[in-house]
Amino acid sequence: MPLEVADAVRVALRLLEDDGLDKLTVRRLAAELGVKAPALYWHFRNKRALLDHLTDAIVAPVVAGLAESGPWLKWLEEAGLALHTALLAHRDGARVALGADLRVARALGEFAERAVGVLHDAGFPLGDATRAAGVLVHFVLGRAVEDQTRLPPDEEAAAIALGSFPFPLMARGLRERAGSTVEDDFRYALGVLLAGLEAAVSPNRGG
Repeated sequence: MPLEVADAVRVALRLLEDDGLDKLTVRRLAAELGVKAPALYWHFRNKRALLDHLTDAIVAPVVAGLAESGPWLKWLEEAGLALHTALLAHRDGARVALGADLRVARALGEFAERAVGVLHDAGFPLGDATRAAGVLVHFVLGRAVEDQTRLPPDEEAAAIALGSFPFPLMARGLRERAGSTVEDDFRYALGVLLAGLEAAVSPNRGG
C-alpha cells in the first residue's frame, strides 16, 4: 500500500508528543511506520521538510477558525492568541514551526497572508503590511518557544520566594504578579505589540 503523507504526519506528531523534537528523525519515523528510510525521503527529503509538514498540521485548525472580518486590532489579537495556543498544545510545537518553509507549511503561510490583508485594509501600505504581519508571526513563535521552556509556575514561585533569583527588581515584580498564567503574560505582551501597530498606522491614515 502506498505511503500516505497524512498518515506519516499523524505518526510523527505522536512521536513528537511522546519523545520530543530532538529524538524525532526521518529514520525513526520510518521505523515506526515499518518502511525503509528511502521510502520516506521521497516525501520528506530531510528533517526540516518533515517539520514543515508538522507545522502545517498544527496551524491548519487555527486558519480554519480565523474570523472572516471584524475590527482589525481585535482580529489580530484573536489570531495571535489562537496561534500561540495551538503551538503550546504540542510538545515543542513552537520549535517545530521555527524556520518553516511556507511553501510546505502552507497553513502558516495562509495565516500570514490573512494578517497582511487585515493590516493592508487597516491602512498599512502593502509593503509595511507584510513587515507588520511578519512581526506578529515571529513574535508569537518566539514567545511560544520561551513559554515552552519556562519553569513550571510552582518552581518559578519557589525560586523567587527562596531568594535564588539574582535580580531584585524583577523578583519584586514577579511577586507582584504572582498567579498570572502563561496566557495572561502573553496577552499583555501581545497588547503592547498591537498598541505599537496601532500607533504605526496612524500617520498612514492622516491621524
